[in-house]
This record gives sequence, structure tokens and C-alpha cells, in this order.
Amino acid sequence: MRTKIFIAVLFLYASVSIAQQQTLYSNIILNQYVYNPAYAGVYKGVEINANYRQQWAGFEDAPKTAIVSAYGTFKKKPNMAVGGMVINDRSGLIGRTAFYGSYSYHVKLGKKVNLGFGLSMGGVSYNVKVYNAKPYDKDDEFLKSNILNANAFDANAGLYLYSKKFFFGFSGQQIPNAKIRWVNTMGRLTPHYYAISGVNITLDKKKKEWVIQPALLARFNSPVPYQLEANLRLIYKNMFWIGGNYRFGASASGMFGCTISKLVTFAYSYDYALTSLQKYSNGSHELLLTVSFASKKQKTASDKVTDADEEEFNNLDNSIKSNLKNKKNEEKK
Repeated sequence: MRTKIFIAVLFLYASVSIAQQQTLYSNIILNQYVYNPAYAGVYKGVEINANYRQQWAGFEDAPKTAIVSAYGTFKKKPNMAVGGMVINDRSGLIGRTAFYGSYSYHVKLGKKVNLGFGLSMGGVSYNVKVYNAKPYDKDDEFLKSNILNANAFDANAGLYLYSKKFFFGFSGQQIPNAKIRWVNTMGRLTPHYYAISGVNITLDKKKKEWVIQPALLARFNSPVPYQLEANLRLIYKNMFWIGGNYRFGASASGMFGCTISKLVTFAYSYDYALTSLQKYSNGSHELLLTVSFASKKQKTASDKVTDADEEEFNNLDNSIKSNLKNKKNEEKK
């Protein structure tokens, strides 16, 4: 009985402290692949992302999350993309490691609008550092274990509608509601659902240097009430930006970032708690680093015909110039 209670309390603690089994992020716009596998393929090429989040700095054993993800499109089939992601959470005695592989397919709904479908599958592994526990009953045989482990299958899916002016995504994570088997007891991965939408508004129509990007994210997972986040970025030349994030009833964030040579993107955000946590926490810090490799644009049949015509014209032009030069040389002689 003590074992069941001990595990249940630990798993409940993990669920709450790791954002109901899923981590909260402030840079929701910059790495949407974390929430939605259908996002892979929006960028034509390869992107590699590294995230690190320190939640509630100042708390002992506060949640820490590290994520590495990569995805890219096929050279000959740019409407398809594959990707992968590894997530590592640590909160007190609880550790969670998740890994996924994904596939997405994108179709054109018009000249400017596309729709992507994505699916990812993998697994989740929990471990509890029992040797660090400070129990009331130190003679419990269960507490003589070093580490408690549990594993579960997992799968996520989503869709993503987008153009240069707007985007809308809907996704589900931990959809199978898989069982997590502990010693003498059992837990579950609860499904989480996300809806995100945003627009890109050009402020200066002539130069098109300034863009403002408002976005809204909604989370749903039973039995926790839904949660809303509002995000706003002011972008200059698609290179520098500042912004903010407001998580209703929970926190407010400030953020900034930059992109260098269209290759490397760096972003930082700082969260300030709006609840009683602000008395004890120094806020939350989040870092994001993205490296992007754009794919070369595939030439269409009409492009190839145009290139052939231009090459023929250039050859003819060079021939005429060569004949004129030779004629002048002969006249000089």
C-alpha cells in the first residue's frame, strides 16, 4: 500500500510540475514542431533546433527541460518531410525522456495556401531517483531501491494550414492514452490538444521591413481547464525582433531574438510569474538556437526551357562578338 501511495504521489507531482505531463514554452512561434509534427515541411530545407528551459529559477530541484529536434524536406519531393525529437525533463526526483520520429505531407490548396498533415511516434521513459527521497518511514522495503523506471508507447498527430500571411495549427499529443506500468500500480499518459493561430501584418507597405505578428495558443487536457496564451512579436527585416507572451492567469514573458545570415537564429525569453510563485521564484529562462539550411529551388519544366533559350541566345551573342573581333583584326592587318 505504501508503495502505491508513494508512486501515485510522485507521478502526480511529475504531472503537475511538468505542465500536466507536457512542458510549457514561451517561444511557441519559433519552434512549433515541439507541439505539432505537421509543422515539419513548412520550411523547405533542414532545420536543427536546441531548446533549454529553466522553470521557476530559485526553487530547489525546479523543472529543467532540454530538447533537440531536426527535420527536413526531400530534395525531389519538397512536399514531404521527416524529423525527429528528443526531450529530457527533470523535476525533483522525477525524470522524463521522450523520443519521436515524424513524417509530414503538405498539399497546396491554392496559389498561396498550403495544408500539412503530420504524424509522430515514439516512446516515453520515466525514472524516479528513490535514493534521493526523504521519506517519513525509512524502513519501507520499497525505498531500498535505487531507481524506479516505467516506459510507455506514445504518438502525436496534427495539421497545419498556412500561407505567408497567416497560420493555423491543431495537434494532439499522447493520443493513445498509453498505460505507464510502475511496480504494483499503473498510470497513464493523458492526451493533450493544442490549437495555435497567428497572422503576419506588414506595417510599411513599400519597404516591407517591419512586420507585427500576433498569435494565440490554446491548450486542452482533461481534467485540467483549458489555458490560453497570447504572443506578440515585432520583427524588423526578418532579422531582429522583440516581443512578449502572456499566459492567462499564470505568467508574462519578455523575449527577443535575431537571425544571422538566414542561417542561425537565437532567441531568449524571461517569464515572470503572476501568481504567488513570484514570492519564491526568480522567474523562468528559456533559450532557443536554430540552424537552418535552405534547399535549392527545384526548376520546373518551363524554367528549364527558359534556361535553354537564354543559353542559346548567349551562345549566339558570343559568336557574333567573336566574328566581329576577328573581322577587325583582319582589317588591321
